Amino acid sequence: MNVDNISFGLAFIVGIISFLSPCVLPLVPAYIGYLGGRLTNKVSSQVSVGADGQAVLQPVGRNRFTIVTHGLAFVLGFTFVFVAIGLLSTAFVQQVGGRNINLLTDIIGRLGGVLIIFFGLHFMGVLPSLFSRLLSDKDDLNNPFVSVIMALFGGSLLLWGFTGGLLPSLYNNLETTAGVITQLNWPSVIGLVLAVVYLLWLFLGGAFVTPGRFWTSIIISIQNGFYADTRRQMTTRGEGYAGSAIMGVIFSAGWTPCIGPLYGAVLTYSANTGDVARAAPLLAAYSLGLGVPFLLTALLLDNAQGMLRRLQRHMRTIKLVSGAFLVLIGYLVASGQLQSLSAYLNGQYSEFSIDLEEQVVGSITGNTAAPTLVPTEASVLNSISGAAAAANAPVLGTDIDNIAPNFESVTDTGEAIKLSDLRGQVVVLNFWATWCAPCKVEMPEFEQAYQANSDNNFTVLAVNNSETVEQVTAFRDELNVSFPFVMDEQGEIQRQYGVVSYPSTYILNKQGVIIAKQFGPMTGEQIETLVAKALAS
Repeated sequence: MNVDNISFGLAFIVGIISFLSPCVLPLVPAYIGYLGGRLTNKVSSQVSVGADGQAVLQPVGRNRFTIVTHGLAFVLGFTFVFVAIGLLSTAFVQQVGGRNINLLTDIIGRLGGVLIIFFGLHFMGVLPSLFSRLLSDKDDLNNPFVSVIMALFGGSLLLWGFTGGLLPSLYNNLETTAGVITQLNWPSVIGLVLAVVYLLWLFLGGAFVTPGRFWTSIIISIQNGFYADTRRQMTTRGEGYAGSAIMGVIFSAGWTPCIGPLYGAVLTYSANTGDVARAAPLLAAYSLGLGVPFLLTALLLDNAQGMLRRLQRHMRTIKLVSGAFLVLIGYLVASGQLQSLSAYLNGQYSEFSIDLEEQVVGSITGNTAAPTLVPTEASVLNSISGAAAAANAPVLGTDIDNIAPNFESVTDTGEAIKLSDLRGQVVVLNFWATWCAPCKVEMPEFEQAYQANSDNNFTVLAVNNSETVEQVTAFRDELNVSFPFVMDEQGEIQRQYGVVSYPSTYILNKQGVIIAKQFGPMTGEQIETLVAKALAS
């Protein structure tokens, strides 16, 4: 299917169907946990206990569908990141310590995970109680040691949030055809600058001279800002929708988007042609379609208000459970485990999702084949040889026109292999796993291309995802393929290339420069077209 055949409506419908994908599952409890905690706080603020010990309902007026509108804000938040990941992920990839790091998702995920934990502690009532105690007895706040602790904590949090560590390097060494060059490590620089600004703010604000007054002001500001949303619900229209949109951004940054046939095709088209104007609306339609079931879930939660009011005597327990669950979700997001779980489910059970999506696309378009977006004559494939020749020093990276990062490993048969030793050959670099259903679909196609072109300066390298030699060998025997399987038992090569979904494929020309990328399974026609153009370049 050509990109012109993918309509806004088709992308929207496929997005709705994608809600059934197993990789969406980690996002669902996170979403319900957040809206459930918000709903619990809302209902709690609308119920009081009378003199007879019975629950007394406060008027709710126009607040009837606020949970639904918060759900809409949440969907718009993850739609923003969903589209940004699709269009800008390579722009936010930078080599840090020899690995490609996605700055967009990693930074938002780490700092956002901490904010989710903050929300969870708020829903549990832990933070309000702590702040009330500190304001009633200010001896602790008057202790300068509190400011020292907060200075260390805040500075460390900023450094960790932007770099993933506390001792980041300010420079990166990048390999180019002209040699090794040194560049600033911008995440480390930004994190360090913000940490210094934070410390200056504490010092100039009086945190070390008049700590009691300084921290009292900060706590009151947090209460007036962060917690005002709960108190406003009875009197104003203000509902803190920006907070729900931010939660959508954070949750999606800690979640691996499902790479189905249509979404993978649009991503590939955007990466290979740079046609953002065409790809962005399709990604947005897909994401908004995915958001429809989330809005229906919000509607069901909104209808549960009456039940929660009847459970007023257990409201404290409900708030503790919902808050604790959100703290757990925040930890999973900040540590990257939610993304890992999503990626695992996407690979383990994706065959069902892909088959379902293909059936839907086929029934609408009349074409049962998965959508493929092979670059046109205007694409980078036709100009890559000229672009590579004109570039003075293409840098190491995973973007189009970058030199593919070098690595050394062994095959499943024990043979040493080094990517840079394959210069002079066209290389199809494929990242896969034995549990990845789409990988099984495309492996025979790679084998056919390998057999057809093995005598023509061409090879396939299939880098396995952190599995054992026994698993890889059994997989080879099952599918009867002969091209090299590269072992990556510690996941170093996967992290070096920033791989978050399987399969992911890079086409390298004879100079080791990336000329095309594919997210999701490749068809035989795609492989044949790309390999032919790479061999001719």
